[in-house]
Amino acid sequence: MVHITTSRRGVAVVAAIALVVLGVVAWSATRSGSAPADLGTRTTRAGEVEVTMTALTLDHSGAVFGVEFDTHTVELGLDPATAVMTVNGTQAGGAAWDGSGPGGHHREGTLRFTTPVPSGAAVELRITGLPQDAIGTWTAP
Repeated sequence: MVHITTSRRGVAVVAAIALVVLGVVAWSATRSGSAPADLGTRTTRAGEVEVTMTALTLDHSGAVFGVEFDTHTVELGLDPATAVMTVNGTQAGGAAWDGSGPGGHHREGTLRFTTPVPSGAAVELRITGLPQDAIGTWTAP
C-alpha cells in the first residue's frame, strides 16, 4: 500500500495557485462585457459642420460608429441613417441611427450597420446631407 503525505506548505501553494487562476478567469469575464474599444476617431469639416466619427466596433457582428455634428451657422436637419458604409469597396446595407433628432447646432448618436466586417477590411463611412460629404476611413482590426 502506498502512503501519500502532503505537507501544509504544499496545500497552501496549490490553494494560492488556484486563487490566482480563479482571479484571472473572473477578471477576463468582466472585460468581455466592458465598453467598446475606440478603434480610431476621424474629425472632418463638411462645409460649416464639424463631424467627428469614432469607430467603436468593426467585426463579424457589423460596425458601430459614434458620431457628433457641431456647427454655429446651419441647422442640422440631416438624417444620419442615410450614411453609406463600404467594406473593401462594396457598399454595405442600411444604417440605423440612435441619437438626437433633427434641428439645432449640435447632434450626437450612434450609427449601426449589420453588415459583417472581416478582419483587415478597408472601411469607409460617408455621411451625406451636409454642405459637403463627411468621410472617414479605417482598417478593421
